[in-house]
Amino acid sequence: MANCTMRRVFNTRNEVVIDRTSSFYELEPFDSIVQALKWRQIRKRVPLCIKKTLCNPFMLPNLIYVGYAATLLFIDFSASLNALLNDNNTTVQSTYAFHRSNTTLVSVLDRPIQNNPYINRIYFVLAIVNIIMAILLCWAWRGRSVFDIVMIPEYLNIIQAILYLWSAMWYPKQDTLGGYFTMAVHKIELVASVIGLFAAIGWIVSWFVTYTRIFGRGYTLDDPDMIATVAMIANAIIYLVYNIQLMVSPEHYESNTLYKSGDICDFIEACFCVFACLRDDDWFWFLPIAGQYGIALGRVQVEAKTFPQFGKNPILLTDACRRRAKVKRKQRNDVLTVPIFVPHRLNKRSISTTI
Repeated sequence: MANCTMRRVFNTRNEVVIDRTSSFYELEPFDSIVQALKWRQIRKRVPLCIKKTLCNPFMLPNLIYVGYAATLLFIDFSASLNALLNDNNTTVQSTYAFHRSNTTLVSVLDRPIQNNPYINRIYFVLAIVNIIMAILLCWAWRGRSVFDIVMIPEYLNIIQAILYLWSAMWYPKQDTLGGYFTMAVHKIELVASVIGLFAAIGWIVSWFVTYTRIFGRGYTLDDPDMIATVAMIANAIIYLVYNIQLMVSPEHYESNTLYKSGDICDFIEACFCVFACLRDDDWFWFLPIAGQYGIALGRVQVEAKTFPQFGKNPILLTDACRRRAKVKRKQRNDVLTVPIFVPHRLNKRSISTTI
């Protein structure tokens, strides 16, 4: 520690303070939730939070995402829809039993599937909503260039949404487990799930590139973005495995319920995406995120690795093809931050010895 560079850090930041209620520039510490929820704080902060939420381009697609995921769960676990499905297929099953009793042994793949026109219409509407969400997410990055590398997962998401719309259009045409349209739906959704997995990986990379890290933000369960990211990658993997299983064993189309686990992860991701937007709009100023009671984030400067942030110049797709000049890295000592309340009578040598 004797080689460490010692210096004082004052209660200032290099950034221009635009909104003092933002978590990045918060100068007022709280010692308890009771102190943070005083009427003076609520009256000052809630109107600003509402204004931020209305201007947040990610809030609308995430709210739509919650409704989309909740509808999928309703289809998966609704007893009324399942009863409607059973009533709708009574005639089909009786026709199939009559046909099988008067012919030779029928292959398993020739068995008719349970096709509910009401659910098919809901899936078609959800596919359109999925495309709208993908477009809104692209629009949320309007400050970036269309050739920016962080836009790649957004474009993959649009392609995935179009493929799911294509497969939803063929749902009413499915007749048997091994029929042409049934297998075509499996192939389309398998390709869509592969693209969705690559999109999820791209979102993780763009999250790393554009994310600003302070207390409670980053690789911690205090951060709702972290939980949403884990649920997103789990959902992508589950749907990929599910579609591979259907391609290998199409006879289990109606009995394989692995997609329900994927829909649960989808709903968890949607909810925590909304929580992340609310956190970014400072709605949770009263919560001790990362245990920061008694600490004002605007008065803390952490000397650590500098991560690229949203304000950094966009990385274009063509930048990867350019030849980069080699830069020699200079060896430097670590920087140790010392609070401003260190007594002045301690000199540099005594501080180093104490630490």
